[in-house]
Amino acid sequence: MIRRAIRRLSNDMLRRLTSYASVIVAATLIVAKAWAYYTTDSVALLSSLVDSGVDMLASLITAYGVIVALRPPDHNHRYGHGKAEALAALAQSVFILVSSGLLIKEAAHRFISPAPIQNIETGYLVMSLAIVLTVLLLALQSYAVKRTKSLAIASDRLHYVGDVLINLAVVVTFAFQDYFKANWIDPLFALAIAGGMCVGAVKIAYGALNVLMDKELPDNERSKILAIAQNVKGVCGAHDLRTRMDVGRYIIEIHIEMDPHISLHESHEITEAVTAAIQAIYRNADILIHQDPFGIKEPRLDAEIEGSNPVQ
Repeated sequence: MIRRAIRRLSNDMLRRLTSYASVIVAATLIVAKAWAYYTTDSVALLSSLVDSGVDMLASLITAYGVIVALRPPDHNHRYGHGKAEALAALAQSVFILVSSGLLIKEAAHRFISPAPIQNIETGYLVMSLAIVLTVLLLALQSYAVKRTKSLAIASDRLHYVGDVLINLAVVVTFAFQDYFKANWIDPLFALAIAGGMCVGAVKIAYGALNVLMDKELPDNERSKILAIAQNVKGVCGAHDLRTRMDVGRYIIEIHIEMDPHISLHESHEITEAVTAAIQAIYRNADILIHQDPFGIKEPRLDAEIEGSNPVQ
């Protein structure tokens, strides 16, 4: 029943629901882990608490980024507000790196001054709750990313994938330390968790910067778009293709070449046919087509990028 209700939601409503759910889960886990850390004094659990705190801030940023990204184009943003999600993802990566640094500092201190874990049963209970809630949230986020291609939710999901591993690592830490009675195991796991958080932060930042810097689609996708355009009846050639991604939406600009002797109406019909052909494959594409007479000599971006004679 719940699955059916979620499937009926529009993409925009699904993105909002998912971002709100991540905030609620993060807030719940912060309260539970703070109590557990106070009870157990485990630096590994502290690392999980810090990670949940980062998740809370990241989820709030994500929720705001999604709300802004869903705003329609306006006078000052005629391409829409989609890059707000990439900015939110970039901010998340900064929070994660800073928090990881603080966690590494605390773990190093525990190596110098080790302390045993207290009330380990409380730790097991709270970490079990954290794993269950996180897995449920991940299921919702995975479905939302698959449907909406949201960069911010995908980045937020990466946090919670790491959370499952972190929570499992904390449980393993409790078991190892309880069995071996070795106080160095707790800070060692905390260092490993902090390192994993740093790796995740770099991946998030890389993906966000690709969107903000208008990185081109992969070569195979570009070749496919060019082939689609060139296979439309009336198109003599295509060049200067420019592409980028923006919140699950493809932005495509392309020059198509046509017989210079056809009428404006005919060239318009060919252009519409090219647009329809591309959108049949890339349904969320925002397509801009420039019409060129076949055989014209003019500066071309393709030639400029390849470093050859820019006039063709």
